[in-house]
Amino acid sequence: MSNRNKPLSLEVQTTRRVAAVLANRPAGHKWPLARQIEFICTRASVAEVHAGLEPDAVAALLYCHCLHGRSSAEQEQARQALRALVKCQANILTRVELVPAVAALTRLYQHRHRNLIDWRPHRRNAFRQLYNLVRHLFDEFGDVPGWVLEAWATGQLTQHGVDMALLTVHVGSGKSLRSFPGLPLPLSRRLEHELRRVPYEYTLVPALRYAQLAATNALALLPPLLATPLGREITPQDAFWLNVVEFFREAPMVDYWQLGPVCEWIEVVRTVGTNGQPPHPGFSLKGRCMRAVLAQAGQWHRRTHRARKYWGYNVALTSAWAGLPVADYSSSEAGRVQITQLLSYAALVEEGSSQKHCVSSYVYSCLQGRCGIFSLRVNGARALTLEVRPNRQLVQIRGRENRRATEQELHWLKQWAEVAGLSIGATAC
Repeated sequence: MSNRNKPLSLEVQTTRRVAAVLANRPAGHKWPLARQIEFICTRASVAEVHAGLEPDAVAALLYCHCLHGRSSAEQEQARQALRALVKCQANILTRVELVPAVAALTRLYQHRHRNLIDWRPHRRNAFRQLYNLVRHLFDEFGDVPGWVLEAWATGQLTQHGVDMALLTVHVGSGKSLRSFPGLPLPLSRRLEHELRRVPYEYTLVPALRYAQLAATNALALLPPLLATPLGREITPQDAFWLNVVEFFREAPMVDYWQLGPVCEWIEVVRTVGTNGQPPHPGFSLKGRCMRAVLAQAGQWHRRTHRARKYWGYNVALTSAWAGLPVADYSSSEAGRVQITQLLSYAALVEEGSSQKHCVSSYVYSCLQGRCGIFSLRVNGARALTLEVRPNRQLVQIRGRENRRATEQELHWLKQWAEVAGLSIGATAC
């Protein structure tokens, strides 16, 4: 009898609470997908749905996104789409990440160009199924850019105020990108042409930046640009900042990754002021040389203790790196022509000082392995400075004060490229 009054252990109390919760758990999680979808299609409120399905169940979320709060006509359209998806045995309805995409699909179902019942999934991956399904329904001519369709799978269906699902329907019906209302900036025919060629992994603003740079043959500046605020937003000062990008594009033998530090310095000059000077909103790069701009930006970063973010401003001269796995070169004429990789900051500084260009700004990229800098010497005298990317492409060739290579020098470079397994970029010379 004494054991009846003995207090229950914490373990037993926890077990009883769990059993009570499980006893009151909705039975809907045991139902097959078809029954769950039919269940939400025949319910009139969220409370009724949650009485049979757990609130976090995919089917319950589909009810909230596709049916709740819509008009009778919209609800009927959504039910039609959901039931058709079940008949197609699509795995799309099993992934909680794809609920917003399914909601957009049911919302725009009336704009389809083909019937859903005619579509069959050819892959088991739900994301690939969604990609193919959106093309089947809304892409009449098969030319909707991949980066637009990718927004469905990532759930980023609203980007900078643009409804990417509506954009899909607009372009998929054969209309031009530039005629879509609400884009962050107006598109020319050239920009639209480049925008349609943007790789699928980009979102809206990076895609626009890709198109802008591609239109001016400046795609090499895209990674540094996307690392700045310009890669995340479109601003009223876009024209000015694109001029800064053009300034970098036209400056040979400068590390494009210095774009970020320079943009930070320019923003402070324009809005706050430096060296005790008032803000200079009309600041322009017109008439300035790259070497002076890099020097001024470097001084400001050091003075404000920001240099630690950009190694090129506070790297010791003794700093060295392994370099790219690209062989050096020595001509058969008793070593008359030598091409060697520069593997220290001191070597870059010496090269830039001798050749009168800004190759020392590449120290950050060399330390990160983003490029390799080589020096071509003839009879021991410096002749050319060369930039090679990890993809084994020679992308930049410059001599003293950024002169172009001569025919003889190009002949030596072609010999080296053949031996070392390199290609020479179309814009390198």
